[in-house]
Amino acid sequence: MNSFLEEQDVHVNKTDSFAKLINRQRLSPKLWDYSFFLLRNNLHTFTIFRDLVVSEKKNKILDVGCGFKPWLDMFDKSQVEYIGVDFDKEKSSADFVASADKLPFPDNDFDALIFSEVLEHADNLPGVLGEMRRVARPGALVYISSPFVFPEHGIPYDFQRLTRYFYQRAFEKDEIIVLKESNSSLATAFASFNMVGEWTPFTAIAGLKHLVYSIFNILGLAGDLAVGLLLKIAGEKFRPQFYAMPLGYALVVRIRK
Repeated sequence: MNSFLEEQDVHVNKTDSFAKLINRQRLSPKLWDYSFFLLRNNLHTFTIFRDLVVSEKKNKILDVGCGFKPWLDMFDKSQVEYIGVDFDKEKSSADFVASADKLPFPDNDFDALIFSEVLEHADNLPGVLGEMRRVARPGALVYISSPFVFPEHGIPYDFQRLTRYFYQRAFEKDEIIVLKESNSSLATAFASFNMVGEWTPFTAIAGLKHLVYSIFNILGLAGDLAVGLLLKIAGEKFRPQFYAMPLGYALVVRIRK
């Protein structure tokens, strides 16, 4: 019996530690985070989303794939109704357990919706987009982020990588307020070393990885700066070639119905 309780405590402690790490990375990315560029871009884009939600008084928010609700801390909890949905109650702070393609809510129910690192895990992507539109009120704001050049994760529920062109077509009838890649292809080249460090046995060298990640992220920042200077000389028409392999994308969309 004691052994069982000890195992339960270990499970709770690991879950709590993971939740704290994920929430910190979402809200306060650090240079030593292996996916620093992705996290930084997601936070910047979410801040734009949050400011619009607050200024337009869109007070009923749905977070699909909410995990441990890191984004809730970006809002005044007394001013919003924040509902989280996830497929696993034990590994999240979800208020409802449901699939993203079968949301348990009526039509036109939410002012704002969050799909943070969700769409790559959808095995019924058209169904998820359909549900997003169904439960969104006319004029609702939607925040979406997804990885692009990124390791397989959430295995085996990792089904696709989405490009800017997918998002442009998926929301062509709506207003795309922001659609931003996380970094240049050159920065991705440096950040790829961090991916190898994090997603292979090399991660066992825990005492060194933050130093290594910081070095490669600094090189990536220098790469982004060099690309920016080059584009000022060569012209923005070459931007697609230099930003074709970001770590990910983040966007804010206003739903038109």
